[in-house]
Order: sequence, then structure tokens, then C-alpha cells
Amino acid sequence: MNTIRIGVIGCGGIANGKHLPELSRADGAVIHALCDIDEGKLNAAGDKYGVPAERRFTDWHDLIACPEVDAVDICTPNCLHVPMAEGAVDAGKPFCCEKPLGISYAETVRLLEETEAKDIQSMICFSYRFMPAVRYAKHLVEQGAIGNVVSFYAQYLKNSAYMKNRGLDWRFVGKDARYGVSGDLGVHLLDLASFLSGDVTSLTADLGIAVKERKRLDSDEFAPVETDDFCHFLARFDKGASATFSITRAAFGNINRICVEVCGDKGALRFDLNQNDRLEYYTGGIQEWDAICKMEKVEVPKEFHTSQMQCFVDLLHGNPDRYIPSLADGVKLQRVLDAIMVSNEKRAWVNINDIQ
Repeated sequence: MNTIRIGVIGCGGIANGKHLPELSRADGAVIHALCDIDEGKLNAAGDKYGVPAERRFTDWHDLIACPEVDAVDICTPNCLHVPMAEGAVDAGKPFCCEKPLGISYAETVRLLEETEAKDIQSMICFSYRFMPAVRYAKHLVEQGAIGNVVSFYAQYLKNSAYMKNRGLDWRFVGKDARYGVSGDLGVHLLDLASFLSGDVTSLTADLGIAVKERKRLDSDEFAPVETDDFCHFLARFDKGASATFSITRAAFGNINRICVEVCGDKGALRFDLNQNDRLEYYTGGIQEWDAICKMEKVEVPKEFHTSQMQCFVDLLHGNPDRYIPSLADGVKLQRVLDAIMVSNEKRAWVNINDIQ
């Protein structure tokens, strides 16, 4: 098996927390080049993962153009995702990209068309789809264990809006992120909903900002926060299910709490991704009252354990994971994110198909 040489663009939190550690352990690939505009972060990552100075770039164009780079991993602010992915497509190189795929539905549609036209392999990093509990839940749903989904409940709670001395980083700036927690955290829940329950067809949303202004990173000046700190919405699915989503980074006492419950007409399942190797479910059908009040707690079988970046490497070697999130999945959810923004502005229900 040939070793795939990966070039990683962005050496910040998500790269250091997930992409680089997983790539360093992946079979069939090597971290070959790095790029970041912050030379301190670039050199720290380069030293840690043994990337020589000549393959440490401060301009992402140079990394993509490097003839020794076989595939590109994009770990940057939202506004750069599509331009960088298009650069990889132009160079004929496969890529994976952090979520959300872009900052508008229209630009992600263009990227998908360009990628398909050149038959470029790609993946979007909906990280929670790779967790054991989620994959096992998908298996149970596919087996018909809970019947038709009636309702879907999802909650994502963080306290990160209240981190001491947190400044106006790119996540709070409209032109860089466009979406707040709706795109940063909520898109993960949307992917889980789509994965387990079908596609969203309409929704009504309420977004808001808890911390109204923050200090700029390059001065002592304070400036307004432009992206949402909390996002709550109701949604309907193409197969008839109804859903409730609650996403916030303004929840004291919660570092990263993700809870999902899926209720069908024959059973139900739920999981807390802080314990992502276990799941609770009821699959016994409608029985006597005492039976339908209880769920079984199970540890997820080993066959449902994997890693995000190993799945990307396997894709490049022609062995795609059956649950891998595609670029088309990213485009579909980008449309839902835009619908959330429109609904909040109009204070009304919005049909997903009306978003262009």
C-alpha cells in the first residue's frame, strides 16, 4: 500500500486536537506538509510531527502547489473552506474539509459541481458521525429496530462564551464565520439528525447573542459580536418526523455536552457523546406498561469503532467507509444553515427548498 502524503492547512485548535493526532496514527498516510499564517503555531506543529522547515508554508497556495503533497486537509476558518477546497480541486488533489463546508449554500453548490466534474475524492469532517454510539445507532435504525422515527431531540451545551478573557476571535466575526453556534456546533446535530432520521424540509429558528461585545485580538478596543451564541429551532423531516434542537455556548456548567434521543413507533434510542462508547435503547415493540418504561444500556460493539482521519485515508486508498460523510452531505446541511438564518430574520417557518 502506497503512503499518502497529507498536507494540513491550519495548525490551530481543531488541527491539534483531532486532525494531526489522528493522522499521525493513521495507517497508510503521513503528515507531509503544514501551513499556517501564524509561524509560532506552524513551527510548533512542525516540530511535534517531524515536518521539515522546507515543507512548512505560510501561504496555503504553496502547500497545495507542493508536488509532494498528495491530498489536502483543511482546518481553517469557515470563509476559507471553499477557496482552499477549490484550490485543491484545481490541482487535482483529494481533500477533506472542516465543517461547515462554507459560508453560503450557493458557494458550496459550486464547489460540489467542480469536485464532481473532476472526479476528486473528498470528505467533510462531521466528527460525531465517526463516534461508536452514533454508528451503532445508525445500524439499529437501518435494521428497523425502532421503526419509523416520530421525533428527534438533540441538545448541544457549552460554556465557551464565558471563557475568561476570550477575545473577538474569528468565530465571532460575521465575514469570517457567518454562522455562530448554528454552524459551529449545530451543524453536527443536523448531521446526526440527517444520518438517523432523514432530511429536514422546514424549520423555524430563534438565534441570539449572550455576550454582546469582545476585545479585539490586536488592540484594547471592544467590538460587537456578530454571530449567534445560542440557536434553538424546530424542524420537520421528509419522512414525517418532528425535531427539537437546542444549541448554545452560553451554558454554565457544560464543557461539551451532546445528548440525542430518537423516538420511533416501535422503539427508541438515546446517547450522550461524553460517553460515546455506550448507548441506551428500547426495541421491544409496544408491550405491557412496565416494559415500555425501560431502556437497555449497552456498550457499543468494537466493529463500530473507528477514527475520522483513518476513514479519510481509507477513502484515498479506495476503501471508503460505508458511513463516510460526503461533500453532498455538507452542501445539504449548508442549505439548512442558511434556512436557519432566514427563519431567524423573518421570525417565521422556512421551507428548505426555498433557499437558493
